[in-house]
Amino acid sequence: MSLGENAKKMVLSKTLDGIVSYLQKDPERNVHKAIDTLAALANKFSFLPVFKEQINGVKKLADNDRPGIHLLINLLKDTRPDVAHKLAQNFVVNAAWMGIPKQRAYTKREGVNVPWFMLIDPTEKCNYNCIGCWAGSYDQAKTMSFETLDRILTEAKEMGIYFIVLSGGEPTLYPHFFDILKKHNDMAFMFYTNGSIITEKFAEKLADAGNAVPCISVEGFKEKTDWRRGKGAWDRVMKAMDNLKKVGVPFGYSVTETSQNVDEVLSDEFVDFMVNKGAKIAWYFQYIPIGRTPDVSLMLTPQQRLKSYHRIHEIRATKPLFAADFWNDGPYTGGCLAGGRRYLHITADGGIEPCAFIHLSQGNINDMSLKEALQLPFFKEIQKLQPYSDNLLSVCLLVDHPDYFRKIGSLPGVRGTDGTLENMSKDVGKHLDKLSKEWAELSRPVFEKDFPDVAKKTKEYKKKKEEILKKANGDIEQFYVSDEIDK
Repeated sequence: MSLGENAKKMVLSKTLDGIVSYLQKDPERNVHKAIDTLAALANKFSFLPVFKEQINGVKKLADNDRPGIHLLINLLKDTRPDVAHKLAQNFVVNAAWMGIPKQRAYTKREGVNVPWFMLIDPTEKCNYNCIGCWAGSYDQAKTMSFETLDRILTEAKEMGIYFIVLSGGEPTLYPHFFDILKKHNDMAFMFYTNGSIITEKFAEKLADAGNAVPCISVEGFKEKTDWRRGKGAWDRVMKAMDNLKKVGVPFGYSVTETSQNVDEVLSDEFVDFMVNKGAKIAWYFQYIPIGRTPDVSLMLTPQQRLKSYHRIHEIRATKPLFAADFWNDGPYTGGCLAGGRRYLHITADGGIEPCAFIHLSQGNINDMSLKEALQLPFFKEIQKLQPYSDNLLSVCLLVDHPDYFRKIGSLPGVRGTDGTLENMSKDVGKHLDKLSKEWAELSRPVFEKDFPDVAKKTKEYKKKKEEILKKANGDIEQFYVSDEIDK
């Protein structure tokens, strides 16, 4: 980092610290002035348009007294002061304000697209055996060495990546969990967990680290959670949430929507229960038929998926909760994030995959640098295809575009890592072919009605990208260094 960047970072960090301290004194009264200060800061330091838009969005929430601003107020009230400062520094200054411009500069200079974050499984070991778990088909004996994970994170920061998601397996079983948080205390971590290991002592250590946010998996209330995760799982989740709230560590919940629980996990009763429990984040994933023995009957029907789309937008508009819909939020992310475009997945044995749900690999991080991993041919081929459609509600390489999945899976050196690729030539593949067509027909008019400006821009983007790639003979690196289009 240059002297100028260091100086800028110090000023931004000090200013943000002051804003957080000011907010903590009286969140309700001080929130408007704090947001105005942020807006002035954005102009002073010539923030990227994306950051200015985000700050303006927060200002609108505050001006209109929307639930989103109450989420911010609740977050400040419930989070231990030093944890709030650390998370603000790592998520806002390091990962966003400083990290994203650094990523873009690296991409421009090297021609290598740098994603915003990575998903890493430090271990595949798990003390649960959940029905239909996407990680359940991996070898659960695998655990990544501290040296390998440390190297990956160090290389990530050199590119500007300061946000890491940990999964597994059960990441809290990783023997070096807190060593990694301590060694890389300038990074922002989020981790998916079953919550069973989050005792009072563990929660206290998490608060002392201050740079990691847990999202605890549930399947609905007690009956459905225990059915999928084992007897007693719900009670352990409740205890984990209580332990985290007690020490002032913010947390979220993570749900796998299935045809059996979708109504329950989207209900006011369930969402309000989680908000009252202290959750600040909600991740909604759909059941995906991956692994050796998938059950397509657990998948959402197109009608259920559309209901989820509408309902999660309603939750955002009415609840003090940051709710994310992994499949239906394509209009906000520009389509699929995978394949190194915005993120990638690294398994405990070093396998390099496009996504947590796209179990194809073409290399191993133990044999190459992170930069080399981001240049793998199958990543480049995926990025050429993205967005797969000008309908950004049809975003998934596997569920929405199974033919593209087969195409990537047939590339030289690409192997399936859990049986999904083999299943694509069987009944599972036939089911996805049928389902994807039904969803495309159902979702396109919704996308074009709800996001007319995005729909227009997406068509223009795809056309321009194809023109650039054609002139560059399909070289995706030339697309990334081109000034003709905003990436």
